[in-house]
Amino acid sequence: MKSWFTAILLSAGVSFGTDTLVAGEAAPAFVTARWITPPASRPADAAMPVFRKEFQLPSLPRQATLRIIGLGDYDARVNGARLAPTGINQPWSQYEKTLYYRDFDVADQLVPGGNCLTVMLGNSFWNNPNPPAGRYNKDGPQRTAPEPLLLRAELSVVDDSGQVLRIGTDASWRVTAGPVVFSHIFAGEDFDARREMTGADHAGYDASDWQPARVASAPTGALKPQTWPEIHVMQRFMPNAIKPVGDGTFVYSFPQNSSAQLWVKLSGGQAGQRVDFKCGEHRNDLGRLFGAYLVDSHLTTDGNPIEHQWTFFYVGMQFVEVRGAVPEGEPNPTGLPVIEAMELRHVRTALRENGTFRCSEDLYNRTHELVDWAMRSNSSYVLTDCPHREKLGWLECAYLLAPSFLNRYDSTDWFTKIAGDIRDAQESSGRVQTVAPSYPDGRFPGAFTWTVEWGAAAVLLPWDLYEWTGDPEILRDSFDSMQRFTDYIGTEATDGIAPAGLGDWYDYGHGQPPGPSRFTPTTLSATATWALCARACANAAEALNRPAEARAWQQRFAAIRQAFQAHFYDPATHALQNTGSPQCANAMALCADLVPPPARELLVQQIIDDLRRRDWQQTPGDVGHVHFIRALAEAGRSDILHRVYRRTGNGSYGGILAKGLTAMPETWDAMMDGYQSLNHCMLGHIMEWLPEYVAGIRQAPGSVGWRKAIIGPNPGPLTWAEGTLHTQRGTVEARWEKRDGVFRLEVTIPAGMEATALMPSGKSHPLVAGKQALEEPAE
Repeated sequence: MKSWFTAILLSAGVSFGTDTLVAGEAAPAFVTARWITPPASRPADAAMPVFRKEFQLPSLPRQATLRIIGLGDYDARVNGARLAPTGINQPWSQYEKTLYYRDFDVADQLVPGGNCLTVMLGNSFWNNPNPPAGRYNKDGPQRTAPEPLLLRAELSVVDDSGQVLRIGTDASWRVTAGPVVFSHIFAGEDFDARREMTGADHAGYDASDWQPARVASAPTGALKPQTWPEIHVMQRFMPNAIKPVGDGTFVYSFPQNSSAQLWVKLSGGQAGQRVDFKCGEHRNDLGRLFGAYLVDSHLTTDGNPIEHQWTFFYVGMQFVEVRGAVPEGEPNPTGLPVIEAMELRHVRTALRENGTFRCSEDLYNRTHELVDWAMRSNSSYVLTDCPHREKLGWLECAYLLAPSFLNRYDSTDWFTKIAGDIRDAQESSGRVQTVAPSYPDGRFPGAFTWTVEWGAAAVLLPWDLYEWTGDPEILRDSFDSMQRFTDYIGTEATDGIAPAGLGDWYDYGHGQPPGPSRFTPTTLSATATWALCARACANAAEALNRPAEARAWQQRFAAIRQAFQAHFYDPATHALQNTGSPQCANAMALCADLVPPPARELLVQQIIDDLRRRDWQQTPGDVGHVHFIRALAEAGRSDILHRVYRRTGNGSYGGILAKGLTAMPETWDAMMDGYQSLNHCMLGHIMEWLPEYVAGIRQAPGSVGWRKAIIGPNPGPLTWAEGTLHTQRGTVEARWEKRDGVFRLEVTIPAGMEATALMPSGKSHPLVAGKQALEEPAE
C-alpha cells in the first residue's frame, strides 16, 4: 500500500521507485524527464524564458541530485539558491552528435514541505542567428536550432528508506519570459530589472499567469556526462582608473585583460532608465574604446538598488564605457543611476594548476604571466582562439599548444573533450575543418574552412594526450579518426605534396600585413604536418598492438618524406625552399624528420645564421613557432633561444610587455589597430620551453605517461630557475642555481619514475626517488 507521501508525489507528476538494472545494462541518463520548450506562441525575439516547478517533500532527503541539460545555456536554482556562479553551464559541442549533461548535488538546498526548481535558458552557440543590426557579430559560425530553447532536467531524491523519487521536466512545468531580454554568444546581453520576479524561485509564488511548457521532440545528440571542470568565476578585478571622456560617458579601466563577466552595483535613478555599457580592449588616443568587435550591453533599472552580473554572456575585455549612469561621487544633476561599484569577474574552465615556473630573469617571469593570461582567458568549453571576436575552437592551437597547457594546468580531461569535438565534427570523407565544434549554417571562405595544419589536431592532439598520460584509451577512441584524416590528405595531394592552405599563419618580419605564410611555402608546412600525422598514426598503431597498420603507416611516412625532399630540399646546398627566412621551413622539416641525417646540423645552423642576421628576431608564426623552439632546443641550442626571448624590441615578448599589454596578443608586434586581438595564446609556445628547458623538467624521448624523465636545465645567462610539475606518477621538482662558480641542481623525483639529470656540462647522472642534489663547476 502506497504512503500518503507517495500519493502526493504521484499527483504532482513525480515518479517513484527503486533503481534496478539488468546485469550489463547501461543506466539511462534520464528516467522520467522529457524535453520541454516554451509555447509555440513565444516570439523569436522574446526575453529568455524561465521554467518553474513546485513539489513537496515530507522530510530532508538522504541525497539529492539534479541532472540537467539546457540548450543553449542554463541558470538553475533550487529554492532560490543558485547552483553555479554563472549561467555558462551547458558545454559547447557538436550538438547534433553529442549533448553533455551535468549533475548538481542539491541535498542541502531542499527542505521539508514546499520546494521549487527554476531554470532560465539562454541561446549560446545552440541558437546563434545573426543579431540585430548595430550589434557585434562574427560571421561564419551561425546556427539556427529547430527548437531554439530546450530543457531536460531530473531531480532524483533518495529518502531514508533508499527509495528514489524523481521530479522530471514535463508539461506540468510552467514558463514565462524572464529579465534577461537579449542574449547572444557574440553580441552581448541585456537585462531589465523591471522584469525581475521576486520570489518566483521559491515555493508558494503565484505563477498562475505563467504558461504550460510544451513537450518537444528530442534532439539527435547522444547524452554524455561532463567529465572536465566547469566554468567558474576565478578572479575579480576592480577598476584602477575611472575617467570622464565627454558626452556623459565614463571609461572604467581595469588592471587585467581577461575573459570576464561584467558585475555592477547601482543605486538611485528612476524606473525605466537605461544604462549602456560598451566593452572592449582597444582604446584610442582620446581614451575612448574603438574597434571591430566592441560589445554593447544594456541594463534597464527599476528604481531600486541593483547588483547585477551577466548571466550567459562573457567577453574578453579590459575597458568599459558607461553612459546613462555616473560613478559615485561625480556630479549628477539629472538624477541618473549611480554606479557604486563595478567589477570584471574573470570566468574560465576551472583547470587546476599543474605546474609552476620562476627564474632570475624578470622578463621571463612577466612573459610567463603574459601568456598565461591568454591561456586562462581562452580556456572555455573549447580552447578558443580569442575570448571576444570569435570564441571558436580553431584547431591548430589545440595541438600546438597542448604541451604548454599540460605543463601548466591539469587539462587532460578538457583536451579529451576537445578531441571528442573533433571526432564529432569530422566529415564522412575524413576531412576535419579548421574549427570544432563546426556549426553548419555558416562557413568561412577558402582555406579558413579547410587547412591541413588545422585539421591535424584530429591526429596530433590524441597522440599528445597519449604521450602525456600513457592511457591508450584516447588512442582507441581516436585511431579510426586519425587514420581517416591522414588518408583524406592523400586524396587532395598532388605528386605526394599536401594541399596549400593558411600555412604558417601570422609569420613575422617580411614587412607585410599579417595573414597567411609569407616566408614558407604553404605546401611545405602542410606536407610536413602530413608527415607528422602519418608518423603519429604509425606510433599509435604500435601502441595499440596493430603491427600491420603500423607498417603501412611507416611506409606512408617514408613516401611523404621522399616526396618532400624531391620538391623542397636541395641536396647540393642542403637548403629548403623559402622566400626570405628559413626558420619555419627548416624547423618543421627537422621536427618531422624529413631531411637526410647529414643535413640536420646544417639546417639548424641556417636557422641560427638567419636569426643572427635579423638581430635574433624570430620569424615563425602560429604554426611554425613551436617547431622553431623544439628544433633548436632538441639540437641543444637553447642558448640561441635565450638570445631570442630576452629581446625587448619590436616583434618580441619584451616588446609586447613594453606596450603595457597584460595578455599575449595575436601578432608579434602587438598591433593595436582595433581588429587584431589583444588576448590570443597562439604565439605563446614559450610556455613549453620555459619549464622543459629552462627549469629543465621534461619527459624523456620515447617515454609515455612520464615513465622516464629528464631534468636538464639550460641556464644561459640566468642565475637560477625553479619549476614543479604534477605528473601521473607524482610531483617532480627542480631548482638550480649558479653561485660562486658552482652550478647546483636540487631535484625531487617521485617513486616509480626513472629519471636522469642532464647537467649543463653535458654530463648525465641517474636519479633516484626522493630529494637529491648535484653540483658541477658553473660555465
